Amino acid sequence: MADLTSPSPDDIRRFREEAELTRADLAGALGAGVRTVEDWEAGRRQPPALLRLALAAVARNVPPWTPLPRLGPEATEAEVEVVVERLLSQRGDDHAVNLADRLRDTLKTGATLAETLLCARLIDMTDGYNPIDVLDDWDRRPTKGWRTSMAFRPEGFELRPTVVVEARYDTFIRPLVIFVDRHRPGERLPAKVRIETALIARGFRVLSFSEIDVLVNGSTCAETIDLVVGELVDEVLFEAGQVQSTWKRPDRRQELPDA
Repeated sequence: MADLTSPSPDDIRRFREEAELTRADLAGALGAGVRTVEDWEAGRRQPPALLRLALAAVARNVPPWTPLPRLGPEATEAEVEVVVERLLSQRGDDHAVNLADRLRDTLKTGATLAETLLCARLIDMTDGYNPIDVLDDWDRRPTKGWRTSMAFRPEGFELRPTVVVEARYDTFIRPLVIFVDRHRPGERLPAKVRIETALIARGFRVLSFSEIDVLVNGSTCAETIDLVVGELVDEVLFEAGQVQSTWKRPDRRQELPDA
């Protein structure tokens, strides 16, 4: 475990604001007094270094630790629920480790910070029905069945987008390319327009974000991608005769504020 240092007053305040907690909420979660939290934030009292671990537990809604009950023939429903909750919590930790390994294997050499962050947001995404298959080799993606596939900087894709996604139901396909624009982002340069026009003519949906978009408004970018992928899957299912009509989700996409 890394060496722990006491959180600063600003650290505690920022944690509380990011978690959308009042001082009373945080005090209740920590088993402390409201005055104690006020003193920490005002710098009148030095918080213990272990407070960082307590804040991490609060952020993940981890309940206070208690010894696991010893189960036997007379175990109660409540005792079994405690053990099941602990098992599922541990499985969540394992899942986080697996995702970290998967992200490391997916990213290619030379990925920018923005590309890394975007891929981290997408690595565990679903298409509204099933998990998206994250592929290392785009050319070997399955060409039959119902699935949504995704690759980061796919080899052999001539325009080298940051991410390419394909929603498929057998021969019915809807592709999406996503660019993290590093070259004069936000400007509609002729080369960019030509690329986008060519992709649209070939049936691709195109999304483009600047690096600042991804770094500052990453959750909005990910939500936009999630909505578009869901729309593509619905279109594929409709064309394949699996649904009676396409369902357009309420458009919650937001305008990305200027940096």
